[in-house]
Amino acid sequence: MILPQFEQQLKEWTNAGHLQDEVSNKLAEWFEQGLQQWDISRDKPYFGFQIPGTEDKYFYVWLDAPIGYMASFKKLCDNSDLEFDDFFAKGSDTELYHFIGKDIVYFHALFWPATLMGSNFRTPNAIFAHGFLSVNGQKMSKSRGTFIQARTYLETLNPECLRYYYAYKLSSKIDDIDLNLEDFKQRVNSDIVGKVVNIASRSASSLLRSMIKSCPLNASSRSSMMSL
Repeated sequence: MILPQFEQQLKEWTNAGHLQDEVSNKLAEWFEQGLQQWDISRDKPYFGFQIPGTEDKYFYVWLDAPIGYMASFKKLCDNSDLEFDDFFAKGSDTELYHFIGKDIVYFHALFWPATLMGSNFRTPNAIFAHGFLSVNGQKMSKSRGTFIQARTYLETLNPECLRYYYAYKLSSKIDDIDLNLEDFKQRVNSDIVGKVVNIASRSASSLLRSMIKSCPLNASSRSSMMSL
């Protein structure tokens, strides 16, 4: 890809509020050095799709992945009443956001927008980059026992609790998140069980009393239900 061809457009786009400040500042270093041509191929052996007409060249996986996402959505549109252009054509007013890891920000904030610009598609409204996830302060590792598979978690605990914990720890910054299991337990017990569930319980009790008072019951039945 002739990336320098889109340098001015990318400069304007990366400084137009689509990125976190830390990302914009980091990408400024690339512009200072001058953008270079980007090789979209990888040599064999490599996973992914082989480039037609070659024997040992493959498309870089981070190029074909978002193309695959768009193609899958196009297939959905073709089989429904959705219009692909309402979402991806230039001038579309549909809000489109990317959530990515910080290690791939250069692709999603430079290479992919350039690909979209060159293909006459719209660019995202914003890109949000997150840091890495550690477990009890350590990098995820099977040998250290800090690697937790999603299926293992689902067989044991409620996924809503983990979603809440991540949401609690996330911020607008590109900070790493630590899944501290002791803190996770305390946070769930304190916030979800101690507050949210307690509010629901109190509300249910108040609602029940209100309903009982409005029901045409005799005094004995009403007294019995009020004690619930």
